[in-house]
Amino acid sequence: MAKKQSHTQWAQALQGGMSNQLELLDSQTAYLDTDFLSRNVRSRNVDAITAKLGHQFIHLNRDAFRQIGVHPEIYYTGDAVKLKLISGTQIGAVPLWSPVTYKPEFSLIIRPRFGWQGIGPVLSTTGWRILPSILNLPQLKISERRVPPWVLSSVVLSRLEQLIYQLSRRFEMTEQYKTAPKGTVNWTDYARTQIPNGRFLNLNCRFPELQDDMRIKAMIHFALLKQKESLTTQREHGVHVLQLLDYCNSLIQHVTDAYPERPTRLHLEHLQSSSFQIPAIHQGVEAINWTVEEKGLAGLGDLHGLPWTMSMETLFESYVEALVAQWVRKSGGTLRSGLQRETIMPLQWDPPFTGSQRYMLPDVMVERDDHLHIFDAKYKDHWEDLNTEGWHNFEEEIRSRHREDLLQILAYASVPEHKHITCCLVYPCRKETWESLVERDRHVHRAEVAQADRRIELELRAVPFGVVESTIGELINFG
Repeated sequence: MAKKQSHTQWAQALQGGMSNQLELLDSQTAYLDTDFLSRNVRSRNVDAITAKLGHQFIHLNRDAFRQIGVHPEIYYTGDAVKLKLISGTQIGAVPLWSPVTYKPEFSLIIRPRFGWQGIGPVLSTTGWRILPSILNLPQLKISERRVPPWVLSSVVLSRLEQLIYQLSRRFEMTEQYKTAPKGTVNWTDYARTQIPNGRFLNLNCRFPELQDDMRIKAMIHFALLKQKESLTTQREHGVHVLQLLDYCNSLIQHVTDAYPERPTRLHLEHLQSSSFQIPAIHQGVEAINWTVEEKGLAGLGDLHGLPWTMSMETLFESYVEALVAQWVRKSGGTLRSGLQRETIMPLQWDPPFTGSQRYMLPDVMVERDDHLHIFDAKYKDHWEDLNTEGWHNFEEEIRSRHREDLLQILAYASVPEHKHITCCLVYPCRKETWESLVERDRHVHRAEVAQADRRIELELRAVPFGVVESTIGELINFG
């Protein structure tokens, strides 16, 4: 039987009648009906026209497909023309152009195969370091209600935090009472009010002072309150939403000195054009604009949604690093992160110009005395397939990829000089699957590579992808 990731899954292109929404999971091959392309076609040879429209559809949307990591094809089953979409490990939402109207009439949604309830805890566990990227594409025809609003709220809050710390500062005239003259002193007030009341060291001074731009702080305050309003309606989604609420409240504390003010479109356009050279300010003002227009905030408006994407591979790598970091805090050791470029192993080629690859980069490395742990996160279905289908039922292509994973991590072990090295390939699985594997003692597979003076252990390990953060430390032990 073929690997689950390679299963062909028959799906409907249209959800709910005449909706122009295409939807599939990451790492999926789907065959979608093409009725939406030939909806108004009246011809005896509909398949031929549909196939032609399908090729035009793929050509028009090649950039959108590329940005979300989808490979499209036109496929004829013998009975009908299908749109074959092969998704990768990216999730997100992008608009698609119609080959008839040449307008972005359709929306393509790639959802995580582990579900949103799994992604939420993962994002919170990684400290919201990996966030969706907003794409430079037209807005979606309709907001995608199946994508939880907190996904985009996490992006907005991150941008607003950067904006708070990058606020333009300027001198503003301030009037305060000082004990010594500063700037211009209101001597009339001093003679008529302060001296008769015995306040001889109370001088009314007016002077320029370097202050935060209160107008922008007022806009940020308004945007944060709107985000808080949206997040408050989503408490039932899980603890990660409560963490975002706490995050939002902490940002509000930085702008409480400015009364919230809804910005005008003219002011936002002026700020975006004048601050384009400073990315943090430009992106922060853009996030304020999204919030003002209620884009991507379900329940607050029925406006167009934002196109976005996120790499599940990078997210899983960050998740594994967070799990290992918790284990290191309990057991000791020194952790080096691949995402922070701390695990680079340079390759010395002779002559130098012949090398095709300059370095190797494991995801995580942990040193404990003379014992080195090397972790490599693989966002693949190998583990669940290996335990449900068995190695002999794998397709040869999948076997080849698995061998490449093994050879890759063993190559990492060939560079360090430690006497004891443990190489660990980490694969995701659902929490229910992981608990079942633990009961059967099949959540870790081990082997050993015999060498004269070194001990190299190889581990294939499953980890639950998407659990409540407070329970992770109790579930995982990499020792």
